[in-house]
Amino acid sequence: MKVKPNKIVLSRCTRLLIGLLLALPLLSGCGSGSSKTDTEGDKGQSEKSDSTSVKNDSVAGIVRVSLTQAQYNVAAIELGQPTLRTLSTTLKVNGTIDVPAQNRMSVSVPFGGYIRQINLEPGMRVRKGQPLVVLENPDYIQLQQDYLDTKAKLEYADLEFARQQELSRENVGALKVFQQVRSNRQSLQAQLAGMAQRLAILRINPAKLSPDQLTRTVTIPSPVSGFITNVPVNNGRFVNPADVLVEITNVDHLHVQLSIFEKDISRIHTGQIVRFGMGGDASLVHRGEIFLIGKSIAADRTISVLAHPDGYADDFIPGGYVSAQIDVKTQPLSALPESAVVSYGGKSLIYVLEKKQANPATYQFRQIEIKTGVRENGYVAINLPSDVNPQLSPIVLNGAYSLLAKLNNSEEE
Repeated sequence: MKVKPNKIVLSRCTRLLIGLLLALPLLSGCGSGSSKTDTEGDKGQSEKSDSTSVKNDSVAGIVRVSLTQAQYNVAAIELGQPTLRTLSTTLKVNGTIDVPAQNRMSVSVPFGGYIRQINLEPGMRVRKGQPLVVLENPDYIQLQQDYLDTKAKLEYADLEFARQQELSRENVGALKVFQQVRSNRQSLQAQLAGMAQRLAILRINPAKLSPDQLTRTVTIPSPVSGFITNVPVNNGRFVNPADVLVEITNVDHLHVQLSIFEKDISRIHTGQIVRFGMGGDASLVHRGEIFLIGKSIAADRTISVLAHPDGYADDFIPGGYVSAQIDVKTQPLSALPESAVVSYGGKSLIYVLEKKQANPATYQFRQIEIKTGVRENGYVAINLPSDVNPQLSPIVLNGAYSLLAKLNNSEEE
């Protein structure tokens, strides 16, 4: 009975000893792991610190790129400063081809008649004096007859006037008779002159009129050269003096009528160049010059501006739609060559030289976002941030795209 308890006691001691021996490696491992964890933690903290530094640099909006001397030479970098340039901007406007009122002709006749001949179509070109319409009316005969009748009466009145004048000198006839003959002669002269004018309106030459040359038709010639734009009558129709026989447009002096909004009219003045195209033509192949600015505002708050085209073109159709651009000069602006400004990510960027080291030769450039304006003849107007001084930090005029490519390649790596 005593032996068993002793075995139990030894067994418990043995177990305690074994437990202590097994715990030692664990304790040693725990200590080593703690040291390793601390080291990794310090390293992570250091990396975190470095990462934070780069992040802060990015947050500040500062992006830099460095080139070696060899890369600088290959990129053909050129440095310089902005220059003042007078640039032009364009104002997009719409309008129509218009014709001055004096170049639009509505042909009519002062004496009505039946149309016996008309061979006109819209778009036909006519010359001044070319026959347009042949009219017929018995009243034309009556006008000619009245003229010849009055002419004959006047010839007799002339003879009577000469006879009475001779008698009055000899005091043979009464003065009253002579005065009556003279008055009658003057009346016939006035009537004949009026009839001659009416015949002239009908293009009938009174001087060549005789009883055997009476005509019942008259020919209406074209008063101007131009194009037929409207023929509202037809053959056989009777036209009254108020009716229009044909409408003619003289295209020798067309102009472009542009509609300028009220807010833009202060930028417009005579002599400005206008480039335009017919319809939706975006090529703007035609050119003109502003010669008149309207003095009234339409209901849509636009002002009419007129421009003379440099010449006539076959696609100029009166009333046709015009899309145009007006060259508007600006004040001298700070500008850079277009090669100095790169577009990336919807931004306009330039590069300035921040630092140059000698050994080894390296060049450090800073990327700067700017606002751009008018572009013309290879130059673009710019607005530099207030913290950029081109005198101290020259701007890259040539080679900016090489710097952007180098920066993008570095980011990908």
